[in-house]
Amino acid sequence: MASGKKLINAPDDVVNESLSGLCLLYPQLEYHPSKRVVLSPDWKTRSGKVAIVSGGGGGHEPYAAGFVGSGLLTGAITGPVFASPPSNHILHALQCVSTNNTAGILVIVPNYTGDCLNFGTAIEKARNNGVSVTELTVGEDCSIPMSELGRTGRRGLVGMLFVGKVAGALAERGLNLSSVAQYAEIVTNNVATYAVGLTACALPGQGRMFHVLDDEMEIGLGVHGEAGYKRMKLTSASQVVSLMLQHILKTLLLINGESVAVIVNNFGATSQLEQGIVVHEVVMQLGCRGIQPLRVYAGPLMTSLDGAGVQISILRLGDHHGTSLVSCLDQATDAPCWPGSVYSVSLLSRGVQGTFKPASTGDANKKIAKVGPTLNEEGENLLRKCLKRACMAITAKENYINELDTGCGDGDCGTTMRRLAEVLRARFWIQGISLSLENLPLSHPSSVLTALSAIAEETMGGTSGAIYSLMFTTAAAELKLPQCGQVCPLTWSQAWRGGIDGILRYSKARLGDRTMLDALDPACREFESNDFSGGLRRKALEKIAKAAQDGCEGTKHMEARAGRASYVKQTTFLQKVDAGAFAVATWITAIVSTMLESYD
Repeated sequence: MASGKKLINAPDDVVNESLSGLCLLYPQLEYHPSKRVVLSPDWKTRSGKVAIVSGGGGGHEPYAAGFVGSGLLTGAITGPVFASPPSNHILHALQCVSTNNTAGILVIVPNYTGDCLNFGTAIEKARNNGVSVTELTVGEDCSIPMSELGRTGRRGLVGMLFVGKVAGALAERGLNLSSVAQYAEIVTNNVATYAVGLTACALPGQGRMFHVLDDEMEIGLGVHGEAGYKRMKLTSASQVVSLMLQHILKTLLLINGESVAVIVNNFGATSQLEQGIVVHEVVMQLGCRGIQPLRVYAGPLMTSLDGAGVQISILRLGDHHGTSLVSCLDQATDAPCWPGSVYSVSLLSRGVQGTFKPASTGDANKKIAKVGPTLNEEGENLLRKCLKRACMAITAKENYINELDTGCGDGDCGTTMRRLAEVLRARFWIQGISLSLENLPLSHPSSVLTALSAIAEETMGGTSGAIYSLMFTTAAAELKLPQCGQVCPLTWSQAWRGGIDGILRYSKARLGDRTMLDALDPACREFESNDFSGGLRRKALEKIAKAAQDGCEGTKHMEARAGRASYVKQTTFLQKVDAGAFAVATWITAIVSTMLESYD
């Protein structure tokens, strides 16, 4: 597919430069570029007010940074394009907004695997540090029938803005954390969003993620470029809006005589002309059904880069909380991109310049602590070769892995894996420590895995970064348990199993869900069950590589039940192997080949 034209400098810099641009437009916002955190001007002086924090991947601008300001979000964290921010970036935001503030923090988390993992990790660390935090996961997408959703559940879409606006207004009034969270949950339980797309988006430096014919539309198009639930023939704006409202009203059980608030969200490339037509149809059709839209907002609020299409999000105001919710929506906010104004209210019914600092490099003499059992010099050299060959194999397959991830994912699995590989082959600063293959403490594998965890979290981003970081962290913990002695096959086996158990403990993915686990676990089981003594070693290694390859091949025939692929129900995009499983099979095969060569 032809690459879309874009006014960018370098694909890897788009999020940082865009956030910088936002804060140059609104210089009272405070920007922490090394963490991609944007803070409200009053973040240090909110002593008696609850802080509201949210975030997610880049590519959805202006969400979430554009909604930072008094009366809405206190802080926002942005990840790479279509990838969750790392947990240490989120933790930085939580630590900032808790400064001089004992009122607590409400964290609004979009229901995506990577966001749930990374926000969850940060929240746990903040709580361990004595910060009072309540989290609320929002998933209001009703484009996909409940009966066909995987374990991941409904996606968080533009309805999150209703949650943030109400929570921010109540926090500004001085309500306590429990009350703010209670009202935010009421909003979450009374909002539904439906999406229709006309074209897929194009990632910076790449072509469109998939093709939608000129006479077709994508029902349930995701904001991360994933294909929709099904494809239909394109029809008039009136008929499209009617279809969308039908599903939303059914989800919310709305009936004649009720009142609502509405957001019409532009995916990014829909013209203002079309957007206005959609607003017109929504208001007219709700009126014909006896439902009164008390507030209507529209604009490119949670975009999908240059994707064309719209989301309609409706908040049921209800009898008990309707007046309070409307007053929260009407309450003034300094957030620059909130679409409401005094003109949003019908006459018939009655905001310190941020700094731009480069990331610190740290101390070149600072070293990683060496813990756990050791390798001899021969083992160190073999480990170095295995890591190098794994990096080379992953880098060589970047484009193919991206291709596998297109349509049923966000098309960047290969790129995120390549980032990890590039850092290992070059040099990167993590928490003030210089990391590369040349200075990793290869004599202590537990310390190596700890370093890999930090590198994966910082450089990969999103779900892949969270999963690999978690796997390396839990594997390192398992490998550290022996108090003395050298590493042997048994200790590697325990570490491998510990890494898998960590993924299973904190993610919703299970074996057979068409994920990386379906290649990782069979290979681990072969490792656990084989004899590595003497002449049996070569046969055991060959079995491990074959198990990973067979497990990867088996994902062709699996139904996706976890991750973004679980939202895609069109078999066109699910006929090849899973991208994550292929990546695992690639690096396992590379490691096995390196070990076999060393035994020749």
